[in-house]
Amino acid sequence: MEMPFIFGKLALEQNFTDREKEIEHLKQNFTGGINTILISPRRWGKSSLVQKAGKEAAKSDKNLRMVYIDLYNIRREEDFYKYLSEKVLSAVSNKLEELAENAKKFLKQWIPKISFTPDAQQEVSFGLDWQQVKKQPDEILNLAETIALEKNLKIMICIDEFQNIGYFNDPLAFQKKIRSHWQKHQNTSYCLYGSKRHMMMEVFASPSMPFYKFGDLMFLQKIPTEKWHPFIVK
Repeated sequence: MEMPFIFGKLALEQNFTDREKEIEHLKQNFTGGINTILISPRRWGKSSLVQKAGKEAAKSDKNLRMVYIDLYNIRREEDFYKYLSEKVLSAVSNKLEELAENAKKFLKQWIPKISFTPDAQQEVSFGLDWQQVKKQPDEILNLAETIALEKNLKIMICIDEFQNIGYFNDPLAFQKKIRSHWQKHQNTSYCLYGSKRHMMMEVFASPSMPFYKFGDLMFLQKIPTEKWHPFIVK
């Protein structure tokens, strides 16, 4: 017997319900290039919401490219740079050949290694010289903006569990570093979302922190009970 509901996965298509206002809000921010901060408890559907809004935004704006990054298992600054590079290049490349070409063109310092995922989707991975990246992270932090300007695109980078940067070696220095780059970007915007409210509020609501007033701050509310009934019956 097939289960009517899904658990532990993104709720998309027919498994997604309500959130019309939030979808429209995010969609406008994504197409308008507005940095967005979304805070929500775990299992309230924030990741599914961002993906659905991103899909609709990209459908309405053919020049928009969505990049999705999950920091749930990321604990080191080095891994962040590697993950960011891989996801950005994959999002702006339609074919494996284009991906390899973009990697060589826009990441001149690194030697890209192309590999396939088990489901035959293209994926790129890099062997980074961490000491070199530490000294000069600009190329990676500006990668999306450089590509967007070159290809006349708009890029929205969505980073889930953003509060995990608090586990990095020197989180404050890291925040200062990425904020100093990202605030200058014109064709690249960011949606930063997380589930640990106190950590997210410390990063985005404290006047002394680098990411204070970085973007439109949203708090996800519970779906009203009356919205659940027709969905469950259906």
